Amino acid sequence: MSQLVLKSLGSAVVAVALTAAPSARAGASDTSDGACGSTSAGWNAPNGALVLTRGSGGPITSVLSGVGEYRTHSLLSHGPGGDVTHETMYTPGTNGWPTYCSTPMKVNELASGYPGAARVNQGAIYQYLYGGGGLEYIAYQRSRSSAGYDTKGETITNWILNSMPTEATQSKKDGGQSILRIKGDNGYPLNYTLYQYRDLEGVNTGTAGWNNGMVCSTMIAYAQFRAGFGAVSAYTYDHATLVSAGNALYNAVETECNTGLGFWTDIGSKATCFEGICDDAARQVRNCMAAGNCGTDDGNVWSNIANNPNTVSRSISPDRLGGWSGHPYSGTGASVWSYDTSNTVQWNSGGNVYGCWF
Repeated sequence: MSQLVLKSLGSAVVAVALTAAPSARAGASDTSDGACGSTSAGWNAPNGALVLTRGSGGPITSVLSGVGEYRTHSLLSHGPGGDVTHETMYTPGTNGWPTYCSTPMKVNELASGYPGAARVNQGAIYQYLYGGGGLEYIAYQRSRSSAGYDTKGETITNWILNSMPTEATQSKKDGGQSILRIKGDNGYPLNYTLYQYRDLEGVNTGTAGWNNGMVCSTMIAYAQFRAGFGAVSAYTYDHATLVSAGNALYNAVETECNTGLGFWTDIGSKATCFEGICDDAARQVRNCMAAGNCGTDDGNVWSNIANNPNTVSRSISPDRLGGWSGHPYSGTGASVWSYDTSNTVQWNSGGNVYGCWF
């Protein structure tokens, strides 16, 4: 089957072969997320492989579905059973009364997502992927071109190990565990910044974005450029697509808040306000992603964007890294992994590993 035909099957789900169930541990925390877990077997993704996943819910899934794309998270493997580099954030905590009636989410946790860029072990990544609910899709892609597989992906992960310093940080849920937070050029750990979905700025050409921030896919594009393999070109989503994504984000946050599910749980049950706190949370999160204004639920922030036909979004998504959903899989501006097709992730490398992703 030709590469073009294979790439047209962007929404096909690759089977996930699991050999072990997670054993999660979670202590008291202001966030509802479980940070720590274990797996009795590691994954088979080779060193330098790009791993792409899709979760079963949450705001990022809604945003990317709203722009017609499928994959929602991207990670880099350091080898079968080895460490994993990715960029993510835990669910922000909630403010106390009366602040939560206007800005329900803690502003600093929403604006500067934690842990941001980090390197974690197999137990931690298993908990991250499977501990919070269903995972619809997971597959890996190796770096390759029309001439066959190459070592570019491995060179990129080795560049990360050798050229991006880390800071060992104690887990917020298990004091006996630590994670390695990855630092930017300014010497500070990189944050997960939702605004990167609106504008990645110059991250794909080797500079950090606003608030020393990146997201999963823009961080990998950054590493490809800095390792010497050229820039993954940013994609411009037109105004109508931007508005669709913003509305999808708002609806996802409000619905999951109202039902006590998903990304931000328990908000509605904690509040006694004169207006719907879930509506406030949805507007606050949308303002954060669309404008980098994470400290307000003011509806005018979004209205000014939605009513201006010149506003667009410019970013790099997981599907763009993988060459799916119409994004290029070869040539200038493509990632080194995009020519490959989906390879099944199996959890079959030996060794029981426990760890925490934050």
